Amino acid sequence: MSTPLHVTTTGPASGSPATLLFVHGVDSDSEVWTPTIDLLSDHLCVAADLPGHGKSPVSTEPSAYERSAMLEDLDAVISELSRPVVFVGHSLGGYLGMAYALTRPDAVDALVLVSTGPGFRDPEARQGWNSRLLKNAPSYGVSELAATVGLHVDSMVIDRMTDLTLPVALVIGDGDKAYLGANDYMEKKLPHADRTTVEGARHYVMRSHPDQVSTAIRNIAASLPGN
Repeated sequence: MSTPLHVTTTGPASGSPATLLFVHGVDSDSEVWTPTIDLLSDHLCVAADLPGHGKSPVSTEPSAYERSAMLEDLDAVISELSRPVVFVGHSLGGYLGMAYALTRPDAVDALVLVSTGPGFRDPEARQGWNSRLLKNAPSYGVSELAATVGLHVDSMVIDRMTDLTLPVALVIGDGDKAYLGANDYMEKKLPHADRTTVEGARHYVMRSHPDQVSTAIRNIAASLPGN
């Protein structure tokens, strides 16, 4: 059963150069995008809360927090959006953006991956990530069950990443040590991607440096046909 995601919509009712969909990461919510969205007032901006986060329902069913279920939740949101659609994701949100574009290649028109990684091909590395997430879950601001949105169960995204032919922008802080290597890898595998490395920024670069993040989003939206 799909979870009806809470969304916040701002910007012009008509005449937007593109629709910007913002998806947050684990232990966060759509409000993390506010500083960036404030700088994109000429675009229609739609910010979604993932299941168990922000104002979206908190399900007691573990399956509600699986990747396939969240992609179906996003189906309901994206199907209502006017094209072109730029999927802007932070961390897990960016990973979900890649998974969405890979499994629904005609549903979105561009990706902006903020502080994002493609997952893990090595099973031991994947298990290490999952173990750390579950260990830290009690300290998060969401339920321990909702924190399982961040678990990785396969290597689909990293294995198929080169199938992403749509426009892609990478945004990463130079102090985000856990994700710098991942962005180096994605830049190599996606040579058409436009990368922005933000000096003095860490994982929540869209909160600390919204100017640079909004510029990357604006640039990729402007590159789409019709803009």
